[in-house]
Amino acid sequence: MFDFSRRIAARPADLSLGAQDASVPAAMSASEVLERHFEEHYEALCRFLRYSGADEAMAEDLAQEAFLRLHRHLAGGRPGQNIRAWLFRVAYRLWIDRLREGKREAPAADDAWELWSRVLRDPAPGAERELLARERREWLRAAVLGLSQVERQALHLRADGLQYREIAEVLGLGYWPVVEAVRRAVEILGEEAHGL
Repeated sequence: MFDFSRRIAARPADLSLGAQDASVPAAMSASEVLERHFEEHYEALCRFLRYSGADEAMAEDLAQEAFLRLHRHLAGGRPGQNIRAWLFRVAYRLWIDRLREGKREAPAADDAWELWSRVLRDPAPGAERELLARERREWLRAAVLGLSQVERQALHLRADGLQYREIAEVLGLGYWPVVEAVRRAVEILGEEAHGL
């Protein structure tokens, strides 16, 4: 994997972000700020992009571009409030721009399903458990693929720990449409689980 933080470290700049972002100490340099945010958010950002339909290489490219834009954003003296939501929003907009070059809505890719299946995988199942787990994965795969793109993305971001307001920023939607999208996704998955 590309070590983005080392490339940025060659650019000296001192950014005092203590007043804007309480999680970042005031005396950190730009490279230290980027490295910290890169370590905290890169994997989740790539996972979100892959789940949105980007292949692995595209997700890494878009995530790196989002971090380059973060560097420019912070070096330009702009505030560093809620960097996580800012990064997800920028990466999502970059992904949407790539989609506009092709088709309107990206279908959920099999790669996206692999991310979900890793979370559900039992470390040492027996034969019976393996069969049940396989059936559960297939059911969940079909149910998740049945959600709209907004529902899938909102649910994924919520599962990744983002708050509704952050998800709204990332997806460019209002607060209540995000709440409704997550509610619908959970309701649909619940109905599917209970065979309604």
